[in-house]
Amino acid sequence: MKNLLFILLLFFSISLNAQDKSYWTCLNFAVENQADGEELINAVDLLFNSEEMSQMPFTVFMFEMEFVNSTTNYTHQICFLAPNADYFKGWGNGPGEFAESMLVNKIFESVAKPVSNILASPLIFDPSKAGGYDYSNIWSFNVKDVAKFAALSSEFIEANSNNFDGVIELHETISGAEDGVTHIMVARSNNLGDWLRGREAVLANPKSRNWFENASKYSTLINSSAGKTLKVYPGSN
Repeated sequence: MKNLLFILLLFFSISLNAQDKSYWTCLNFAVENQADGEELINAVDLLFNSEEMSQMPFTVFMFEMEFVNSTTNYTHQICFLAPNADYFKGWGNGPGEFAESMLVNKIFESVAKPVSNILASPLIFDPSKAGGYDYSNIWSFNVKDVAKFAALSSEFIEANSNNFDGVIELHETISGAEDGVTHIMVARSNNLGDWLRGREAVLANPKSRNWFENASKYSTLINSSAGKTLKVYPGSN
């Protein structure tokens, strides 16, 4: 993971099926100061807006963490969302050497420290709204009874689908998650203020009671964090 380009993996001739199960992967990394972070983000922006990347099939997201505890040792994420497993047939191939890719690699190696790389899959997720919200709160769970937890989550998400301007998602981890983390729930909204208002509405909703009373029977909350979306680069599919 010393080379960012190793995970900038792009495939240009893939047959897509929108009904397939989707997958995503995120590289978590730490940047020590704001100026270095801005320099890297600007370089990534140049890369994904370059002609060489115009046929990129992934939707790519850049996130900056805002609220973390002492065990969360990364400051940024770059994530790749794919509609199906075929996107990952060539995982391990880089985008090639050109000016923008070499610049990103040089800056990344100078200012960033890779922390982890996670592979996961959405369980409850609306791809049409991916990248549509700027603020995200994330909860990581160790789930003991997947079927009951998934059913309870589905009920909870449906009960609050119109409660605030945002979305609630559920994802399963596959590889690279922190110890004990099997599932991730994410609530997204336009900004922190709107998210807090949405949280108030969720807590006040009588239909949320079943979740708050029973989720701990089937899972253990491991961690929570929050961040903002910096950039979204839609794929060419």
